[in-house]
Amino acid sequence: MHEIGESLISVLVVGRDGLVIDILTKDSEKPEEKKFIGAFSSLSELVLKKITQDFDLGTFGAGTFDTDKYRFIFCESGFEYILVTILDAIAHVDDVFPYTYMTAEKVAHIMDGDPDISPVIPKIKRETEVEKLKHKMDYFQKKRAYPSDYIYKLSLIGDGGVGKTSMVQMYINGIFHEDYKATIGTFITKKECKFEELNTSVRFIIWDLAGQEQFKRIWPDYLTDSTAGIIVFDITDRKSFENVKNWYDIITRVALPNLILILAGNKVDLDPSRVVSTEEGQELAKELGIYYIETSAKTNKSIDNVFEWVALQLINLNVAKNEIAMVNDQIKTSLKYIISRPQLKFLQQYFIKQLDYIISNEETQKCLRVLDILKTIEKNQLP
Repeated sequence: MHEIGESLISVLVVGRDGLVIDILTKDSEKPEEKKFIGAFSSLSELVLKKITQDFDLGTFGAGTFDTDKYRFIFCESGFEYILVTILDAIAHVDDVFPYTYMTAEKVAHIMDGDPDISPVIPKIKRETEVEKLKHKMDYFQKKRAYPSDYIYKLSLIGDGGVGKTSMVQMYINGIFHEDYKATIGTFITKKECKFEELNTSVRFIIWDLAGQEQFKRIWPDYLTDSTAGIIVFDITDRKSFENVKNWYDIITRVALPNLILILAGNKVDLDPSRVVSTEEGQELAKELGIYYIETSAKTNKSIDNVFEWVALQLINLNVAKNEIAMVNDQIKTSLKYIISRPQLKFLQQYFIKQLDYIISNEETQKCLRVLDILKTIEKNQLP
């Protein structure tokens, strides 16, 4: 609760009939539960009636309701339950929505009896433009070690219903269900991709992002700091294909530098119903400068290949960075042996004297650049 701040007062899990299943308040030592159960109950007849209607219509996802004292966020948590977040009346709901959706997703899995769900809610960054710039600068300037394994945030994005969750479940657990429930906000899982022949591995933190429009406001928050992404579309749904560029734009705005991306045309098991050709997928990927592959989560076609391709690109990226760092180190080391100290002194005196005779500004700048280089060499001289 501390991640959201002082504005969060209480969180409740309730049934569609308004029955409170569980409640968490900021200070469990205070007799607050009756107070907030009462506050919620006073709204239940009004709000739950509307929510129930939306459930029946299949349109309910999340909503807010304000009183003079509180702000309520109602978020669907599976078909039978609702997560209710109670905030101060002046709270900014945009800061809370990402955590609400993530919590609702976890509650839904827990209520379904999923034993592998972690109760931990990771911190979500909301950065200003200055903070984003500083973060990227820090990323470039930070010295990296050369580990034998790497940890990366991998985001799966694309319209709702294209099969992202099915791909993740097939990759992690080797299972496929026809009746997956729509993801609420995002679903986070982990998977290690090992390469025995390389004596290394890539550990993915996989963020499976809900693609429905109702979650649009929180997409950038969830995608921030992604190191890799899989953009998924459904080959039987042209609209999902047409929205690929939108997803590309969203993730490239907030991800880390040197983002690894791949475009996956999913559901090739439904090839007779295909409305997007392989050639169209390849052409779009070429336009975006990324790789294209076709998959089927149902038949497990190329699912492992997608994640392994991303992992190998990330390893290659790190190898390239390490090679550059090694070359730079070699240059610095070799500079110590290129020139003797007396020779260096002679050259410095020579170019300093040349400044007295140079007339043009262009030649002056060239001479100053040479002196800067000599100064750098001097710093790397052997004692």
